Amino acid sequence: MVHQSQDHASTRSKGLDLSRWHFDLDAYLNPYLPAPPWRWLPRPISHFFGYRGDQPPKAVGNLVIAFWALIGAFCGVLIIAEVSSNVPSFQSHHAPVIIASFGATAVLEFSAIESPFAQPRNAIVGQLAASIIGVSIGKLFALNPHAHALPQVGGALACAITIAFMAITNTTHPPAGATALLAVTEAYEVGWYLVPIMLLGCVLIISVALLINNIQRRFPFYWWTPHRLSPPKPEDTESVRHEKPESIKASASEDSMMDTQEQIIIRRGELILPDNLWLTVEEREMLEKVSQRIQ
Repeated sequence: MVHQSQDHASTRSKGLDLSRWHFDLDAYLNPYLPAPPWRWLPRPISHFFGYRGDQPPKAVGNLVIAFWALIGAFCGVLIIAEVSSNVPSFQSHHAPVIIASFGATAVLEFSAIESPFAQPRNAIVGQLAASIIGVSIGKLFALNPHAHALPQVGGALACAITIAFMAITNTTHPPAGATALLAVTEAYEVGWYLVPIMLLGCVLIISVALLINNIQRRFPFYWWTPHRLSPPKPEDTESVRHEKPESIKASASEDSMMDTQEQIIIRRGELILPDNLWLTVEEREMLEKVSQRIQ
């Protein structure tokens, strides 16, 4: 009887294994997405797109981070406000000078640039999804006069749906929750114009971040995913055999180069990190100390 009860308990525990309740969107999209072309561009240009090749960015102190965050946040927020205020269609729909959630976005894009929440995919997709969901909920509640009188309920629902969407699509961007809430409660009159407003603001603030953050730091650490894109397909191996030796050699060298970028190489006085790996200042300093201790 004891063994039977244990078997039933183990069966129930397997049926309630919550770790299997997982959906990875990247597993379906990444095989069809090409790798970023930054390594083919001239180095001065690719540098400001966050590409460093095999050269890891140098660690900087928090005073340097604070200085560039001050410059970047001021320029980014000011440019968004100035550009948005000079778009006639935005003003004709009573758009605010700037959406308040861009203030929170500035914190991520200029201070916590190593966070996954600050990467371009999260910022753009998260904010766009929040604006679309927020406006949709606001329009839906407007169909019922009783529901329209309860913007706090619509705002809470829009914020909750936005958070769930970002969690499923790996695009979590905390300021987007505020955007969804504002779309229902504060910026309802803007309507669908909120979507281009958020898109323009995201493009502007990321453009400023690319310019400011890459002077002494590195941004972004990745554009879409920290994992390598476009891996070789198994069905392509048969076609590779019929190629010329030169092309085979070139592809093999390219694959070996990509493989080395997936490794952390520590030599005497030298530290090589993959492009898709982001480290904190403390972690980088620890690895540099290890490289200095190698005899």
